[in-house]
Amino acid sequence: MKKLDLKRFDAHQALLQIILADIKQYRGLLVWLVLALGSALLTVYLTHLNRELIAEREELLKHRDAIDVEYRHLVIEQTTLSSHNRIESLAQRELGMQRPTDEQEVLVPWR
Repeated sequence: MKKLDLKRFDAHQALLQIILADIKQYRGLLVWLVLALGSALLTVYLTHLNRELIAEREELLKHRDAIDVEYRHLVIEQTTLSSHNRIESLAQRELGMQRPTDEQEVLVPWR
């Protein structure tokens, strides 16, 4: 077994006592140091979260713009497809339909 060197042990204990005395003497400074470090770390973390949220917001805005463009195209397509001239020409061309004359119109009585 290894034998303990008591002189060295006493020196370590004395050093620990000096360190503890310094900590007690400067405990206010130590508290401020811990608070400053905590504040710095919290600032870094919150900045990181903020940048992530800004990036997510930009992606959502791009997605919204893409949906808006698609919506406008669909409205234009719907307007084109539902125009009366187009429907009338399709009915005449593909189904052979014609506008009824006044003699061909039949009024259905309402109850």
